[in-house]
Amino acid sequence: MIESKLEAAVGMSRKWDAREAGREVARNTIKQLSRPPNFFLLFSTIHYKKYGGFQEFLDGVWDVLPKGTPLVGGTVVGFLNNYGCYTRGTSALAVSYPNMDIAVGYGRKTKSSPEYASNEYARMIDYKLKSSRYPYNFLLNLISGPELFNLPGMGYKKIIKSKKSANLGIFFAEIMQKIGKKGMPRDDEILKNLTKKMPDYSSLSGVLLDDFKFLDNYQFLNNDVLTGKLVGLGMKTDLSFDVNTTHCMKETGINLEVTKIAYNGWVIKEINNKPAWPEFLRLLDWNEDIILDESKLMERMMYCPLGFKRDGKVYPTITGIVVLGDSMVTAVRTKVGDKAAILNINGKLLVESVKINLEKYQDFKPEFGLFSSCITRLITLGREIYSLRDILLDYFNDKPFLDIYVAGEGTYSSREKRLAYSDMSFNSAIFGSKNNSKI
Repeated sequence: MIESKLEAAVGMSRKWDAREAGREVARNTIKQLSRPPNFFLLFSTIHYKKYGGFQEFLDGVWDVLPKGTPLVGGTVVGFLNNYGCYTRGTSALAVSYPNMDIAVGYGRKTKSSPEYASNEYARMIDYKLKSSRYPYNFLLNLISGPELFNLPGMGYKKIIKSKKSANLGIFFAEIMQKIGKKGMPRDDEILKNLTKKMPDYSSLSGVLLDDFKFLDNYQFLNNDVLTGKLVGLGMKTDLSFDVNTTHCMKETGINLEVTKIAYNGWVIKEINNKPAWPEFLRLLDWNEDIILDESKLMERMMYCPLGFKRDGKVYPTITGIVVLGDSMVTAVRTKVGDKAAILNINGKLLVESVKINLEKYQDFKPEFGLFSSCITRLITLGREIYSLRDILLDYFNDKPFLDIYVAGEGTYSSREKRLAYSDMSFNSAIFGSKNNSKI
C-alpha cells in the first residue's frame, strides 16, 4: 500500500535572516521523513534579497538537506500551506517514495526565445527520465516572471499618460525583450511548445515574481540561484495523480474585440477599432481619473478581468494594471481578432472555484498536493484566504499541501490533451491513490 511507502512533508520558516531561514525550512521539512527525500520544492518571498541574499538562503538549506537531493523553486508573492497563509518567509515540500524517478532541468533565454528555453528544458528532463519505466509522467514548470523596464527618462512606471512617451516606451521594450533584458515572461509560448515536446507529461505551472513590484525574481535549481530562466522538475512514477484549473468567473455581457496590438501581443492598442484604454473605460462607464492612483487602479482592475475564449472555454487575464497612453498591457498575449468578454468576480466565487476544483478528486485518497494560484486571489480575498485553507485542510486531512502565489499559472492534462493557462485561476496537482485502487 502507498501509505507504508510514501512520505511527504511541508515545512516553513518565518525567520528574517536568509541563512537561518534556509536551515530552518529544510530542517522543519525533512525531520518529518524517516528517509531522504526524492525531491525538495523550495519557495520564498523576495525579502531575503535584503536579508543575506538568496545564495546565503540556499546555502542554509544545503547545510541541512542531504547532498544530491533534486531541488527546484523560486520567489513568490506568498504561500499557503497546512500551517497558514504568509506573504513573508519560505516554505518547502519534500517527498520520499521508492517508485519514483526524478529529474530537474532548466531553459535559458525565456524572454527572448521561449522556444529555445522550452526545448533546452525538455531535452534535459527527457534525457534523464527516458529509461524510466513508471507509467505516469508529471512536470512542474517554474518560469521567470514579468520585469518592468527602467525606461529612459521615465524609470519603473506602471502608468505613463503621455502617448508619445508611451510609444517610445513600447519601442524600447520591444528592443530590450529581443535581447532578453527583462520584459514579459512569454509563458504561453513556453507552455505551448512544452506540450508539443512532451505531450505525455501532465503539468502544473507558475510564473515566479517578487512582491508585486515586477522588478526582479529568482529561480532555484539544486545549489544555484538563477534569473531569467525556466526551471522545473520532471517525475515518472506509479503514483496516481491528476491536474485541474478553475476560476468561476462570470461574463458580464460586455463584449469586445482586439483590433490593434503591439509588443508581440502583450500591448492592446485598440479595442473595437478605438483607442484601447478610453474604450475600455467607456464600456465599464468608468472615469479616467482612476489612473491617478496606481494602487487603486490595480485593485479595481482585479475585479473586471478580460475573458478570452480558447477551445470553447473562457480564460481570464488581468488587463490595464500597466497603462501606456491609450494602450493597455495584458498579462496573457493577444492577437488581432481576439474576442473577449469583461468578467466579474467576487470573494464568494473565488472560494467556490477551490471547491469545484477539488470535485475532480473526490475518488482520490490524497497523499500530497501542489497548487499554483494567481496573486490577485491573495490580494482580493485578504484574510478570507483562510477559508480556502480550511477547505484544503478538510480535503487533505493530515496530508501536506502547498499553494504558491504567482503571476500566471496553468495546467496541462496529457489524458485530456488540454492546456489551460490564465490569470486569477486556481490550479491543482494532487497525488495519491484512487479509492479501492491497489496502487
